[in-house]
Amino acid sequence: MILGNGRSPDLKGYVMSEEETGELCDRCGEAGEDRRTLWHACYYEMAELGLPFVKQHLFKASNDDLEAARAPVVFDAGPNGAKLTIAGGTVKCHGELRPMSVYTLRVCKLCRSDWMTAIKGWFERPSSRRSVGSGIWVRKNGAAVEVTREEWERLHQGDPLVVRGNDR
Repeated sequence: MILGNGRSPDLKGYVMSEEETGELCDRCGEAGEDRRTLWHACYYEMAELGLPFVKQHLFKASNDDLEAARAPVVFDAGPNGAKLTIAGGTVKCHGELRPMSVYTLRVCKLCRSDWMTAIKGWFERPSSRRSVGSGIWVRKNGAAVEVTREEWERLHQGDPLVVRGNDR
């Protein structure tokens, strides 16, 4: 038996049968060898969405501050001139490194396709900006969005703080 990767809270402890091998898709749970990494960086705490993102940190540097430290290890892989890279090269940085958080998901090709379709649909849809005149503002996925009194009452208990005129 092979244990799942444990990246998704819903899939932790999932035990694959002998026929199922490989890494689990973070979205659908399918076991397989061919996974893709979706990278997302938007300066927002993606954990608020309740999705199984893994937070990672990258460091950005200017190309002028970098120099090769060790070349990749490459072997000839046959008479046709093919090369096989065993280990990537490394670099040294002589300047400032700027941290950047990214969020990743490991997914199968079908789930990656669904993600790409969703991104395309989002990009092509008009922005959802609207003014309803209520002065009731809520935070929705990092943005201040004005909602009607009815929407507020559906989502919250108690009276909202209403902003009028130049109070915003």
